[in-house]
Amino acid sequence: MTHSDFRNANARLASGESVERNIGDSNNTAIPKKWQRVLSALLDGRTFNLFEAERQLNDHALHSTVSSLQAKGVTILREFETVPGYQGIPTHVCRYWLEQSEPNLRRASVLLNRHDSDKEAA
Repeated sequence: MTHSDFRNANARLASGESVERNIGDSNNTAIPKKWQRVLSALLDGRTFNLFEAERQLNDHALHSTVSSLQAKGVTILREFETVPGYQGIPTHVCRYWLEQSEPNLRRASVLLNRHDSDKEAA
């Protein structure tokens, strides 16, 4: 799946559309896995708290997805913030974003098969 496929899938998810995609001439479909949707969005420079991830990425347990990405070797930073919760009552949540070092971005890209083979060949 290419970078633009993930970006298009993220846009369709945010709008509530289906993200099924035909592969080649077969009848198989590929739906990006939750960790792929989240990592793709983070790699694009986006940040999320749990409410935003629920609405935009259909991730009901962002903290668990972040944990699984970290287990794959990707560093994800976090910071607590206060946002309106149920009935506008303030609630504390974490905002997550991808650590921007070159090695970390490379690891994330490799996991998503986004690495640029032309650059590697040069």
